[in-house]
Amino acid sequence: TDKRKVRRDLADVFCSVEEGVKGKRAQEWRLVDEVVANSKFEETVSARAAEFAARHKDKDAKGIELKPLQRSIAEDGSLTYSLVEVQVERDKRLATVTLNGPQDAAPAGIADLHRQGSQTWMLRLARELDDAILQLRLNELELGVVVFRSQGSPEQVAAHEALLFANRETDWLSREILLYWKRVLKRIDLTSRSLVALVENGSCFAGVLAEILFAVDRSYMMEGDFEGDNRPVASITLTQANFGPFPMSNGLTRLQTRFLGEPEKV
Repeated sequence: TDKRKVRRDLADVFCSVEEGVKGKRAQEWRLVDEVVANSKFEETVSARAAEFAARHKDKDAKGIELKPLQRSIAEDGSLTYSLVEVQVERDKRLATVTLNGPQDAAPAGIADLHRQGSQTWMLRLARELDDAILQLRLNELELGVVVFRSQGSPEQVAAHEALLFANRETDWLSREILLYWKRVLKRIDLTSRSLVALVENGSCFAGVLAEILFAVDRSYMMEGDFEGDNRPVASITLTQANFGPFPMSNGLTRLQTRFLGEPEKV
């Protein structure tokens, strides 16, 4: 109802009517954008596709290959990717998602970003996290709690995303990776599980990853040093990613939503 601005009473009617809502009524209720006769359907779809293609600024851009995700599934349902790990504890109905920060420096420039293609850290993590969330939402209905952890360098995370923000107006790949993250974060927003985030020593909740802290129901942060733990003290790093580029489905940023009614604190 929020995304398509459908009246809630009409949404209730739609859900209760066995035969559904068809034709012009569906369009009037904003359930669809346009109603097209069968005889003109293919022609209309082609026209709309051509219209969208004409708006594309990078008509001569060269695409990249989205290589298949490398994912292994253990007997207990735990998932392992190159940057994401999902540990399943069925007796606790718990899944712990660990996000690994970049091991290498950010791409030296746009040419390097395109050379890395689907293996560049920002895109690879987005794809793997998206897949992991879908696996939990669709295939693990008995797991009621999802905990998010991270490990890595917040400075490296900020550097990787800074390259994309600096070039998103002129480079299609930078723009599309950021839009991908926008969708992934919304998917987390709309995941109907109890979501928790742990900000621990050595974590890398910076910029786009910090958005996860504001998407979950509860966030807990370690305070101070711990004996025998030489990792950097737990911290949260905010960047431009947290102030507009990744709005929620309600049109507000997660910080604006968290401080609703107290905008002066954002």
